Amino acid sequence: MTKEAQKPVVKVAVIGLGRAGHFHLQSITDLPQAVKLTWVIDVDKEKAQRIAAERGCNWSDQLDEALKGPDAVDAVVIASATDTHFPYIMQALRADKAVLAEKPISHELHEVEEAVELAKTKNLAFVCGYQRRADRHFRELKRQLDAGAIGNLKLLKTCSRDNPIPPMEYLRTSGGIFHDMLIHDFDMLDFLSGGQVPESVTATGHSYHPEIEAMGDVDICAVMFKYASGLIAMVDTCRNASYGYDQRIEAFGERGMLTAKNELTSTVELAKADGHRMPSALYSFPQRYVQAYKSELTEFIELVQAGRDSELHRLEQKAMLRHPNVVRTTIAAEMSWKQGNTMEIAKVDSLLTRTPDGAVATKVDDMQRPEKLRRLDIVEEMLSKYEKHCMQTVAFVKEQHERWLKFDKGELSVFEALQILSDLGDRRGLQAAERCRGQGAPDWLQLVALIHDLGKVMALPQLAGKDLLDEWAVLGDSFPVGCAPDMVGLPDSKKNLDHSHPLYGTKNGIYQSGCGISNLMMSWGKDEYIYHMLKFNKCTLPAEALNTIRLQSFSLWHEKGAYSQFEATEDAETLKWVKELNQMCRSDRTGDDQPAGFGQADWMVELLKKYNMDGKLKW
Repeated sequence: MTKEAQKPVVKVAVIGLGRAGHFHLQSITDLPQAVKLTWVIDVDKEKAQRIAAERGCNWSDQLDEALKGPDAVDAVVIASATDTHFPYIMQALRADKAVLAEKPISHELHEVEEAVELAKTKNLAFVCGYQRRADRHFRELKRQLDAGAIGNLKLLKTCSRDNPIPPMEYLRTSGGIFHDMLIHDFDMLDFLSGGQVPESVTATGHSYHPEIEAMGDVDICAVMFKYASGLIAMVDTCRNASYGYDQRIEAFGERGMLTAKNELTSTVELAKADGHRMPSALYSFPQRYVQAYKSELTEFIELVQAGRDSELHRLEQKAMLRHPNVVRTTIAAEMSWKQGNTMEIAKVDSLLTRTPDGAVATKVDDMQRPEKLRRLDIVEEMLSKYEKHCMQTVAFVKEQHERWLKFDKGELSVFEALQILSDLGDRRGLQAAERCRGQGAPDWLQLVALIHDLGKVMALPQLAGKDLLDEWAVLGDSFPVGCAPDMVGLPDSKKNLDHSHPLYGTKNGIYQSGCGISNLMMSWGKDEYIYHMLKFNKCTLPAEALNTIRLQSFSLWHEKGAYSQFEATEDAETLKWVKELNQMCRSDRTGDDQPAGFGQADWMVELLKKYNMDGKLKW
């Protein structure tokens, strides 16, 4: 009996039976001597049952059953929706199973670090599916590069142009072009450079598609990295190329250049008197990476078969340590695009640790996390700690009052505004309201929880029109203007012009000690806007409800005790409710009882009517 025949058959579960899942199912079919498909898992029970019948295996809509009992698997292949990857990865690793997961592990840096650390601690095979590393053309370029064919590497260029443009429904939950597309290129730069980590990144982009622009994303982007070794790397990417799928790499060194050209439908070129006719490019990535997907799965199975004491396992344990750096680089590139300047990679961690509690720093362990506006927590909430403190002045706030408090942007009902946020994947208000209701909170607090984030509609071009603001002027922490900052745990913001003003730059500024927190002029953002909108529309919520909405993001006060010189006796009651609301909203990120979609519950209708908020409101 040969050594190959003695290798154990690996029992596998595939979770997620969409397009990526079917690639892996086909690869498993091609490896009958090495792999046994034991479970297929999908939230669509009918699909899971049908595919299980076709493949002769077990099915479920939950991963739990595949991890224990007589039919327990050895390995889990995760190809489910993007925002379920991390919880499934952690569940499988905790059950002592090898894992092959489609990217991303997570868009949250701390979660990526947590997954890698768990796999390392438990000495488990953990592979993230950046399939380009398994492509034969790119591997040959890497082989020659490592062999010294072009000498010292000076310049890397990758081109990544998709076709066709993905469905808008997918893009809304994809994490954006940086986390969905460019992260593949950033992983390839790590692969080709031998694991070098860039020092800085500069990114710029544009959106030619209004629907993508409305998501706060771009559809074409260029990124440049600078490394300590002197290496420069450049990436260009686009959501669609009219001529077909396009993936190319160029490596330039002191002794020459290596190029991996785009793969075409054939190698046949027609030459005639009027010129040369080349074959067309492949249509899309399923055609381009057939070999890569199969090689990726084959090598994963070989890794599991080799065992935890093998050289293969040791090398993969080392390779997986790159994942936090790849995600860190991706976050830095997105920050660079958002801010319009060069971002130093080393500063990313310190910026992320300064985000508000419950954003980046809070572990999220649910299976249905909203992605689009959750992703803004990384970039926009970071900006709220620095750019917002630089840019928000008395003059700026007054200007926004003049622009926005006329309430001439249009008319929406509360349910229409909630639906807009729900369509973008942001259902926090719905969950927080249900939690308030379940814990018997006052009915006005239930309603406040439901509507507390509706001011985010200011960030939508279709509502804002010519008054569209950058995210730092919509999202993030709030604070008073007109006085010196009480910068507890925040970065320096000396660029704020008010801080050198003879009055605005003093401790009390334009206020008197004990004037009351609710009487301060707050920085402009979603909370200030929704507070004034409710008052303008003559809603009958009590004063404590309105103040709770207005001050909900004033975390310097309600979490750190800053600006206490302005507190009045009545602020104690407001502080109690602000903390209560924040606890409910923070809890909504744990995944308990999260609504799968938006619906108009009877109790919502009744409360809106009670507080004169039913029907259309002026925005």
